[in-house]
Amino acid sequence: NRINLIYGTISDGCTEQSCPVMSGGPKYEYRWQDEHQFRKPTALSAPRYMDLLMDWVEVQINDEGLFPTHVGTPFPKNFLQVVKKILSRLFRVFVHVYIHHF
Repeated sequence: NRINLIYGTISDGCTEQSCPVMSGGPKYEYRWQDEHQFRKPTALSAPRYMDLLMDWVEVQINDEGLFPTHVGTPFPKNFLQVVKKILSRLFRVFVHVYIHHF
């Protein structure tokens, strides 16, 4: 939610035209990859990347197989791997906002 708030504060200035590439400065370009539409890492605009990211994170968090809600239900073996991926992708939003909008 906090990342959504941070992105919301700059969303008027982070457009397809102003941020045609999701990046963290000139050395870091973040490409989107998922299991459905983008099977290979794909360059996207920052707003498109962030929209896909927020939707993807919501799906992950609401997946009871990944984030069990019942006491006694074990977490999956790949839990840490998935959480690291979620956090690293969310961190990219902070990096983009800081580098390109402040």
